[in-house]
Amino acid sequence: MVADTMDAHLSGLAEQRLISDPATIQSAGWLNDAWSQLERMIAAGRLPHGLLLHGRLGAPMTALLQTLARRLICDAPRDGWPCGECPACRQAEQGSFPDLHRLADDPDHRDIPVDVIRTLIDGAFITRYGRMRLVLIERIERLNRSSGNALLKLLEEPPESMQFLCTVEQVDRLLPTIRSRLQRIRLREPRPEELAAWWRQASGCSPERAELLAFIDDPTLVDGTDPTFDWQAVTSAWVRLAEEPQSPLAPIAPWLATPRPVLARWLLRLWPAVARRQAGLSDTLPAAIVPMIERLARAHDGERWLAVQSRLIQFARESGHPLHPELSVEHLALDLVDPRLARRLEPVG
Repeated sequence: MVADTMDAHLSGLAEQRLISDPATIQSAGWLNDAWSQLERMIAAGRLPHGLLLHGRLGAPMTALLQTLARRLICDAPRDGWPCGECPACRQAEQGSFPDLHRLADDPDHRDIPVDVIRTLIDGAFITRYGRMRLVLIERIERLNRSSGNALLKLLEEPPESMQFLCTVEQVDRLLPTIRSRLQRIRLREPRPEELAAWWRQASGCSPERAELLAFIDDPTLVDGTDPTFDWQAVTSAWVRLAEEPQSPLAPIAPWLATPRPVLARWLLRLWPAVARRQAGLSDTLPAAIVPMIERLARAHDGERWLAVQSRLIQFARESGHPLHPELSVEHLALDLVDPRLARRLEPVG
């Protein structure tokens, strides 16, 4: 079991292929704004050795990260973009660029273990083939204290010409010592119509499908296909929980089958839409999700929905903790029905 876990983490380290996507970045306003800032830093020679891209994770952020990496190793950039034809670009496209170490995001949202960072450190001081060695760390807040302390030593004393490119979404979860060694570039929040337009161009899907993908907006979305979690089953379980509170643990099997960080993110994604409907405010939602949002809005009053938000935020903060995952989901379900219920069911003494 331990070997399987390590193999999964090391496979993320081995994922080296970089795709350059200037067209979609130029067409996506929030990405193009960040790119313009980055290009000015590169042109002026002011790019720090440690860069932190802070914003909503997912396919758009990945496109920005990979295109930036390609820009830095390109031998002959054209108008500030990677040429796609030089030896470095061709190697990156094929996944064979030798001076690249990439810690890809983990679909199960596991921490980055210290052994992976040690492997990274061991490779950092071998002979460099080109003019720059790149380290890409996606969702760097996955570092735990041990792996963070190990990486800190490399950030403080990196080998010559080593460039760190990192992404983060929940910057408050990033170790302060790591955060202080990286210069942050904050990406603005994309508008729903911008995300939908991005999906239409990136995947060629229909406008209706693009609107749905823009609303789901999960990091597991890559190429326009369905996310790795069953959003319909997870949402239907919340509807049933709200409408049938007499059996609060009966409908939550889809919640238990979903990684807790993914579950927390989705429930918090739904909450504003439900609260707006409950308050009678106008909004634009994908047709596929409207019936479930309306049923949730009818289930509770405004005061109750405020309490629901607080509980969901608490669940999100605790979702990365490895202990008792099933118990934490069950407690969430009980609290959403009645905050006092979970405490009443706890054993006395």
